Amino acid sequence: MGRAPCGQTEIVDSCREDFAKYTLRVDRACLDSVLLNVARQVGEQIKYTRLDSSHTGPTNRRAFDLLSKARVIHKIAACNPSGLPLGASVNDKRFKAALLDIGLLQNLCHVPVDLELREDNLLAMYRGKLAEQFVAQVLIANHTSELFYWSREARSSSAEVDYLAVRDGQIVPVEVKSGAGGSLRSLHMMLET
Repeated sequence: MGRAPCGQTEIVDSCREDFAKYTLRVDRACLDSVLLNVARQVGEQIKYTRLDSSHTGPTNRRAFDLLSKARVIHKIAACNPSGLPLGASVNDKRFKAALLDIGLLQNLCHVPVDLELREDNLLAMYRGKLAEQFVAQVLIANHTSELFYWSREARSSSAEVDYLAVRDGQIVPVEVKSGAGGSLRSLHMMLET
């Protein structure tokens, strides 16, 4: 009972077997490490140099880009929501990522299923990562080809709106809260600017 469902494990294993196809571009171990660290950092700003300390930032970036092109992960860039298109104001150095599927996230994080079943609050167990992954997955599945987020660029500021999507020509901010508490200060700050 402590193991992950076979289907998820088989998908992850199959993905890892496919890494051999890319060895001319990126080291297999780097691809695996980048995939694991993206899973651990869902909902957080990512830096290429922190995805695999045994490889350089540019090597990690190539691995990240390959996983993104394979649609195993989805890059979510920071942007300025002052107008459309959102992609015109992307900051290439600030981004987050989501995985293809929430089950793969859980599988890659190696949390035993029996522990999850005994847990009263899965969202707290994953510190909100499941909620952010789920919302990103739903937005992407519902024809949001590009997903962005807003992060205040002021030094030592942690203000952030989790996702920005475009619907019917309008920018739609999405703030994800995994618990009952919390405020929408970042959302209000973004709307003011």
